[in-house]
Amino acid sequence: MTIGLIGVGKMGGGIMRRLTAAGHTVVAFDPAPGSAQTIKAAGATRATSLKKLINTLPAPRTVWLMIPAPVVGATIAALLPLLEPGGTLVDGGNSNFKDSIERAKAAAQHKINFVDVGVSGGVAGEQRGYAIMAGGKATVVKKLQPIFNALVAPEAYLHAGPHGSGHFVKMVHNAIEYGMMQAIAEGFNLLQAGPFPDIKLADVAKLWSHGTIVRSFLMELAASALSKDEKLSSLAAYVDDSGEGRWSVATAIEHAVPFWVNTAALYTRFDSRQPDSFAAKLVAALRQEFGGHSVKKK
Repeated sequence: MTIGLIGVGKMGGGIMRRLTAAGHTVVAFDPAPGSAQTIKAAGATRATSLKKLINTLPAPRTVWLMIPAPVVGATIAALLPLLEPGGTLVDGGNSNFKDSIERAKAAAQHKINFVDVGVSGGVAGEQRGYAIMAGGKATVVKKLQPIFNALVAPEAYLHAGPHGSGHFVKMVHNAIEYGMMQAIAEGFNLLQAGPFPDIKLADVAKLWSHGTIVRSFLMELAASALSKDEKLSSLAAYVDDSGEGRWSVATAIEHAVPFWVNTAALYTRFDSRQPDSFAAKLVAALRQEFGGHSVKKK
């Protein structure tokens, strides 16, 4: 298959290389510095603009977007007038599923197909294979099967349902990921602060990656990180979030679904960004006011 790819960063680059290695033809566009060399090294064809990307592809054209959620809308708006009826847009980024539903409607007005694809696997997916969660019309999704087959790990593909469902499943996946990472982090925090200071955290993580109930890819990654720097001394205790956790919490509220663990994990990330929390100061002040409890001064 011949496919256009917009975005060849950490995830897009891996997708491009898996596709070219599987014999697919990729025409790629990415304005970021250094992207030209990345594209050339993968054996793909480089386009220097969206218009040139479209003009290079044979009709009916298929274009896969692997770009950050904030720029997906503008990019799709720029692509729709360039694509002919019968073309297909694939959004493989972490877009809000509600946006994907609306974008499918906008594409349909141009007689363009739209498929939302949640992609998981991180940078290791290039070697291990990715997990793909697709949303869209069955007939359109089926035509993309050769592309999906080149990308996925064994048994790691799902046509989730109609437009938006692929990104919805991926959104919930990422929210669960927040909760799992927080549980791992709290467990190792207790290990390192507990009564046995000689326990090697990297060895524990490596052990738990094999044969235990909590074995997982995340535990493997914990073992890798701790083996490089057991005290994590080079890192700041600041945890960012990319949106899916917030959208999941909002959707849980909308549907009155209890979402305790993953909501707490999201809020813990917010807390990590407040090293000198005013809220914590006020709690300390209140304890001092009502009970005369001691406080720590700067």
